[in-house]
Amino acid sequence: MDFLDVVEVVSAVILQLKARSYGESYIIDRAIIQVAETIRKDLERNKYFLINGEVEKLLENLLAAVYKMEDFAETVVPRRMHERRMGFGRRYIFILRQILNLKARVDFASEMKKIVSEINHAIDELGVSRQSHPREESDVIGSEEEKGKMVTWLTDTNSCPNLGFILISGQSGSGQTTLATKIYKSREIERHFEFRAWVSASDDHVSNLRSILQKITEDSMVVDMESTERESMEKKICEILHKKRWLIVVDNVQNPNLFKTRPGSALSDVGDGSRSRVIMTMTTTSENECLIKGFMDGYQSLCYELQPLQDEDAWHLFLKKVRLLPDNVESSDIDKLKRKVLAKCEGIPSAILVLGRFLSTKKCYEEWLAVLEHWDSKIFALMNSEQLSGSRPCLLYFGLFPKGYEIPVRRLLRLWLAEGLIVTDNRNPEEIAQGILTNFKNKGLIEIVKRRKDRSAKTCRMTGILYDFCLSKAEDIFGLLHIHPTAPDDESSDASPKFGVRSVADHCDIKNYSRKYSHMQHLRSYLSFNIQKKDTPVVGIGNFLSEVIGHRGFGLLKVLDLERVYKPTLPQNLGQLYLLRYLGLRWTFLDTIPHSVSELRYLETLDVKHTYISSLPNSIWKMEDLRHLCLNEIRLDMENRNNISLTKLQTLWGLFVDNNSPVENGLDRSINLRKLGLTFHLDHDSVDKLNAWIAHLEGLESLRLRSKDEDGRPSKLELKPLSSLKNLTNLYLLGNLPELHSEYFPQSIKVLTLSVSKLEKDPMPILARLPKLSVLQLLADSYNGKEMVYPNGGFQSLKSLKLWMLKELETWTMEQGAMQNLEELEIRCCHKLKEIPIINRNSIGKIILTNMQEEFVVNVRAKFPKEILETPPPLPVRCDHCRDVKQTQQNSSTTGDA
Repeated sequence: MDFLDVVEVVSAVILQLKARSYGESYIIDRAIIQVAETIRKDLERNKYFLINGEVEKLLENLLAAVYKMEDFAETVVPRRMHERRMGFGRRYIFILRQILNLKARVDFASEMKKIVSEINHAIDELGVSRQSHPREESDVIGSEEEKGKMVTWLTDTNSCPNLGFILISGQSGSGQTTLATKIYKSREIERHFEFRAWVSASDDHVSNLRSILQKITEDSMVVDMESTERESMEKKICEILHKKRWLIVVDNVQNPNLFKTRPGSALSDVGDGSRSRVIMTMTTTSENECLIKGFMDGYQSLCYELQPLQDEDAWHLFLKKVRLLPDNVESSDIDKLKRKVLAKCEGIPSAILVLGRFLSTKKCYEEWLAVLEHWDSKIFALMNSEQLSGSRPCLLYFGLFPKGYEIPVRRLLRLWLAEGLIVTDNRNPEEIAQGILTNFKNKGLIEIVKRRKDRSAKTCRMTGILYDFCLSKAEDIFGLLHIHPTAPDDESSDASPKFGVRSVADHCDIKNYSRKYSHMQHLRSYLSFNIQKKDTPVVGIGNFLSEVIGHRGFGLLKVLDLERVYKPTLPQNLGQLYLLRYLGLRWTFLDTIPHSVSELRYLETLDVKHTYISSLPNSIWKMEDLRHLCLNEIRLDMENRNNISLTKLQTLWGLFVDNNSPVENGLDRSINLRKLGLTFHLDHDSVDKLNAWIAHLEGLESLRLRSKDEDGRPSKLELKPLSSLKNLTNLYLLGNLPELHSEYFPQSIKVLTLSVSKLEKDPMPILARLPKLSVLQLLADSYNGKEMVYPNGGFQSLKSLKLWMLKELETWTMEQGAMQNLEELEIRCCHKLKEIPIINRNSIGKIILTNMQEEFVVNVRAKFPKEILETPPPLPVRCDHCRDVKQTQQNSSTTGDA
């Protein structure tokens, strides 16, 4: 059990509780603030010094106490809501509650005080444990000789009077932080320096100064300050540290030049005989070697680079963390194992420790070899590094998905937020979640499987040994994830969980779930991957959810994700999952949804896309926390909805709007949208109001507009200029456009799709001037002209071009310098087109021709290398108007996965 992982899950739980107000239950609010302060001061401070401590039982005690606090606190809200909804005898229950109120408050406060005491005791024991395990010092990296040498440099002011900065560098996982920790905690350093502080580095110098100021003042308010002038913070630090002998350790520095200081600031005193010092730890890469050299040349500094361990030292460290296999294993096999371990870890201490702990969970020699076959030490060393600070729970969350499963990025990010794994004051927490996912990808922890046309990530996955590693950590460390066995007779299904069952991933059929109610009464999330045949509805889910709601009449579930489960049964009292934040029913093909869904007041995501659900309760407009609403051409009643207040809505996709549900009845109050997909049938005045509302959506990034007549066929699209939408990147338009104007499109557009536009005038002179346009898709009847000219120097960013079902198009002219970066061309059902013009062969990588005349295909084959030409089997349909429309609607997802 790793201390860093436990710290982060504990901190995430407390931050999540702290972000929610429990109203009249002020005792809970006060207790949460108290625990949060304890964690900030003590637990966070100790996380640098307990990375490899043998304190598993103490960590379990801490987790158990924090989970107990979470359960106790979050039960208050649904219990209160449930009592308010009780019908029979409500008046008498109210009177009885008032009589018993005093005793209840006393018992309540006593229980809360007891839980807080348990948490504080667990944290205190962890601190004591560190001091009572001195042998742990020999487990960490960095010999006593290294430590002694650096302590001398820091304290001997006669031999090194002007030394200011010491930079401890090395490969990732070499033990820079651990060596700095040993130095920082040594008795010589404690005696020599009047003041010491430990700070985790940021990429922003102001944030670094704020962290230092908070450490030296012990003032939590400094951390909460949104912005502080750099000069004022430097002055304040200087006032506090002036004429004191101090040491500051700045851990995990990315760029040492951020600490270049101006004359008169506190840090400028180091290296000037002041006897104050700054230690930085930094990972050496090929990219930052020049930064390190430049910093060393500009300051009175010393760089100490940690080297990989020698083979015998590395093997000795490995044997400290793993018990060798039974005696019946041949010595030659042990030698083979030793060579593989040393080769995989390359002398990196963190990699050796992580590998040793993971191998200790395996049962036989063959399993060890299987692990070593796929082990990447640089990747696994990250698991114990500060580079994943704040995001470990998000990484371990991949363990809930089946191994190798392609996870929609849209789904993953919203689940992280609903689970409370990311707590932020940022107005758009989805950006924070996206940043974490990008960081995982950049560090090689996950892979992007599919990308959208604009190259953004569409699906991702974690595969191989890293998945097994994360799953084992999540199950063991958190007691957080339970994977319902893929086989009903799996013996592990009845194992007693350490902290009860808090998350269930159903990989087969939940009807075989044998957990006792006591184990799942605090269940927080349920994800099903029970993908059966589409003629077999999944019936066990309803019974399981009814058990979760249980005899209390409510449940604590926050996430219910049934995406792609065919027609699952849902209990009619679904609304009694009062805390539910995520309800994912995409691709379930459900016909209806329980009306009680209207009681889910904390819901953030409601996804019924690709279902047959045709209506939702009108009270959906009262869900003030709703951020993502994904529908399936549903018309919602908005008449006289003066209390609509969906101001947090980020995604509104699949809504049908007509004259009976006008925009001005409340929908226009949703002004923070980033993704909007509308189908509408409106009169002229209502279309003007729709356009006016859209023009004010300044944060809009993706827009799909489809205009239809009363028979559901594409009709006139009265488009107004969209040039005010400076953030709009993806645009899909279905409907008749008399002609295009340059002000229709903002300069930010990257992906543009036109369908059934029936343009008579060549649109290319206008579209060619869009500087960022990378994907252009002209679908069925988007252009009715015979000739298309790509102007000189136009389309410089275009990477992908689709021409589908342009029935009248005969000639295509490419002027000099146009479309120089085209990579992919797809032409379908353009039967009158005679030939392709000359395209830059250095950039083009794929040409797809479908349902084209044989003569045309022969001409193209003669011009381009055969390896880039694809001719899929002909579509077994005619290219008539109805088929065109249906086909374009099926491909409407090109504006992004909402």
